Amino acid sequence: MTELAERKTSRNGRNSAPRFEKRRLRRRLGPIGRESLVVFLAAFVAYALLGYRLVVVQHLVLFDGLARLSHAYFVWWNSPPKLAAIGFVWPPIATIVFLPLTLLRPVATSLLALPLTSAVFAGVMLVYLDRTLATLGLGRPYRLTLVGLFAINPMIVFYATNGMGEMVYLAFLTGGLYYFLRWYLERRPTLLILTGSFFAIGILTRYEVFTWAFVLAAVVVIALIRQHVSRDELEGSVLSYLVPICYGLFLWMFFNWLILGDPLSFLRNQLPNPTGGLTNAVTGAATGSSGSSLSIAKAQPSIHSIVAELARLNWQLFPLTAFVLLGLLALFVLKRDLMGLVLAVILSLNAVFTALVIYVSHAESYGQLRYNMRAMPIAVIGVGWICLRLHGRARLAAWAAAVAVLAVSLPVTWHTMRVYPNQYEEQAFVQTVFSGKRLPGLDPYTQMAAYIKANVHAHNAILTDDAGTFAVMLLTSHPDWFLDRIDHGDIYWTNVLRSPFGRVGYMLFIDSGADPIHTAYPSLPTNGEPGFTVVHRDDGLVLVRVAKQPPAPPRPS
Repeated sequence: MTELAERKTSRNGRNSAPRFEKRRLRRRLGPIGRESLVVFLAAFVAYALLGYRLVVVQHLVLFDGLARLSHAYFVWWNSPPKLAAIGFVWPPIATIVFLPLTLLRPVATSLLALPLTSAVFAGVMLVYLDRTLATLGLGRPYRLTLVGLFAINPMIVFYATNGMGEMVYLAFLTGGLYYFLRWYLERRPTLLILTGSFFAIGILTRYEVFTWAFVLAAVVVIALIRQHVSRDELEGSVLSYLVPICYGLFLWMFFNWLILGDPLSFLRNQLPNPTGGLTNAVTGAATGSSGSSLSIAKAQPSIHSIVAELARLNWQLFPLTAFVLLGLLALFVLKRDLMGLVLAVILSLNAVFTALVIYVSHAESYGQLRYNMRAMPIAVIGVGWICLRLHGRARLAAWAAAVAVLAVSLPVTWHTMRVYPNQYEEQAFVQTVFSGKRLPGLDPYTQMAAYIKANVHAHNAILTDDAGTFAVMLLTSHPDWFLDRIDHGDIYWTNVLRSPFGRVGYMLFIDSGADPIHTAYPSLPTNGEPGFTVVHRDDGLVLVRVAKQPPAPPRPS
């Protein structure tokens, strides 16, 4: 702000000391800034309004998103409030992004924070997609047509409105690729720092983003070697890219070591296992739809069958991916275009990674539709690169073909979401978006929360496991009424579970073997444990009153 020094002459003719004056810098949005703002606002408003209707009014709620919102809410409103409520199982950024909105109780407990957050990051993703296409030389009408058709694709619309982490990591992935392409074209070192920073945050949002970051690190080295740069420039550029990524990962490892005593705890909890799924998968969907959220392969599939199925799925989900992949490979073969090959590798990387995970884990759940949408924005970026490398009528023909395929993709994607068996509630979205019907999946949690709000108003009165009953805790708006694992740690919580009499007034649990309270007292749901009385139950949720004194042991006959 302090820019101007005026040197004034004194009466005796000598120059006085420079005097600095504060002046405000008036920044005006140029054409690029205005376009980006319009794209963001249009996307945010449209997605937020539709998300309000789907999530808040019709209760199309996905529990993965609800779990992250709940634990972000616990950071501020639990007792005691602590950042550890974010947890160390899932990537932290997917929860951290909810922190600003969870400061507002009504926004969080009404679930409005879910569509608002995903709408923000969907808008950011579209802005970076638009900026990338502009960097690659597409004029405004041409790039906005591509971005607009991409924005209304049903898969993008669904995940831009439901609060899941897909839009968050896709925004950082798209932003990272934008800065990387700018660096490739301009060779400005600062752009590599931005690229590494975006990929660092992307990795801490979804760990799989590391695969793209690793490939781009190799590309940076190869591109600079081909340019015959000095050794110092090569080392400096590679460090500029890698330092933000390493810093983010090492910081997350440090917190895991500090809190859990194991720097790789987050990784061990995410590794696939032969029994199918993640080692800690406990979530389900609250929609009651027939879509499968977890499907475990009964027999070991061959790698060829997995690759064939994923290729078919990507064709059915977003046909543009296949056409762009062929176009990029053709560029590499005909013009020896290195970036064409790089984008082809990046575009197909998700399918390769997914195939390997399914093969190792034997879990078909990794073939869900949402795990295959990562290639969608990369395919649109690939269109931009193909247009950049072509000229005249060939360039216009490539753009027109991409527009046609994007338009055809709309009904194709919609149909795939409706009929594909291995999915995560995409079918519920298809059934709900035009019906206007309210889904019943969230009702047991809202009814249990209403009962607790009417009958319990005491600090740490209810013993519960937040991993399973987080929805009830959020919907009561008072997580401080619950004694959960976050409050004082697992050891204290387990001690209270073993001897709850006189220490808590109630226990809330899920009537399932996965809930530790149900495991400790298996006959509780049938009111068969002395000292406990079932006071409310609703579709698997059970609330029991705990006696103030432990029951007397039965007298020997």
